[in-house]
Amino acid sequence: MRQLSTAWNRLNGETVGTDGYWQIALQNAAFYADMKPLVAKYVRGRTLDVGAGRLAWRGLLKHYSSAYISGDLTREHPELDMLFDATGSYPFADGAFDTVFCCSVLEHAREPWLAFSEMWRVLAPGGMAIVSVPFVFYLHGQPHDYYRFSRYGLTYLAQRANFEVVEIVTNGSLLQLLMNIPSMALSMALSAIGLRPLIPPVTRFFLSIDKLLSPRLERGGLFAMNHLAVLRKPVDTGGR
Repeated sequence: MRQLSTAWNRLNGETVGTDGYWQIALQNAAFYADMKPLVAKYVRGRTLDVGAGRLAWRGLLKHYSSAYISGDLTREHPELDMLFDATGSYPFADGAFDTVFCCSVLEHAREPWLAFSEMWRVLAPGGMAIVSVPFVFYLHGQPHDYYRFSRYGLTYLAQRANFEVVEIVTNGSLLQLLMNIPSMALSMALSAIGLRPLIPPVTRFFLSIDKLLSPRLERGGLFAMNHLAVLRKPVDTGGR
């Protein structure tokens, strides 16, 4: 199991930040397919990427932003702009950003609810936040993997920080979770034997099956892998 984890982390590390990263397994391709329309619709102006890690989303976010700033607790990419804690005090003035993006970060924070108030603070009135969190998802980033979030828990945390919930998109299903295992295994095998160019078409095959069957087999997001929330800071903030 440790060897598989090492192989998967290597494949991730060698592709993250490129278009190929979103084709190395079903989970990546399906997540990107659900996230990209949200970014295209809601990201604008000055954008803050909270917990940006290895800058997987930088290319897409910069395409829709007038300015892009990335930050994280540690420097995993040499081009990360700033170091700060997603659940601490952000080094920016109130209302400094039009968009905040926080993807697959809060499950790794011991007190994730603290992030919502800071995202709210640095957003301009009417600004948008896109926040993704896992629900039915395997252990990752251990030992710093602390939480899973239902759509109701995510809604509660957002509204407690005075965000308006614009929409929550369900990503993944039980079928996708099960198919993701052979998808990952095939990608690692193809990479190991020097046939990495075959990974994208294999991943697209799994994605086509998922798109065909998951909507018919599962309704209501009972086994969602992730929840993608779009949140708005009200124009009238009531003095806050």
